[in-house]
Amino acid sequence: MQLIRFVGAAALVAAAACGTSSIYGGGGGGGAPCTGQGADVVVSANASLRFSPESILITTGKKVCWQNTASFTHTVTSDTGTVLNSGNVAGGSFYVHTFGATGTVAYHCAIHQGSGMVGKVVIQ
Repeated sequence: MQLIRFVGAAALVAAAACGTSSIYGGGGGGGAPCTGQGADVVVSANASLRFSPESILITTGKKVCWQNTASFTHTVTSDTGTVLNSGNVAGGSFYVHTFGATGTVAYHCAIHQGSGMVGKVVIQ
């Protein structure tokens, strides 16, 4: 069973979490861009300048797909280190990352961080 739940707004703990299989691409067609990517969890990067859900809890080896549902560009960028580094993700596109180690990865949209566009992945 997939282990996912919202994590409260506790203090962020900086920890490295290695990962593999970071990809990004266009949505193409009318379907959701994360469809068909084999993601265990989908996070929306939306037009309200928020990641939804903002916090997720997963286990190692799980694949997360950030789906840009806005019509403008977002990024998925680690607060520290380079665990998440999507570059620019155009509206309708996606970014996928598989987490290979336990820890907490705090991240933000480099373009909209000042507007509070932040998130967190806790990997157990």
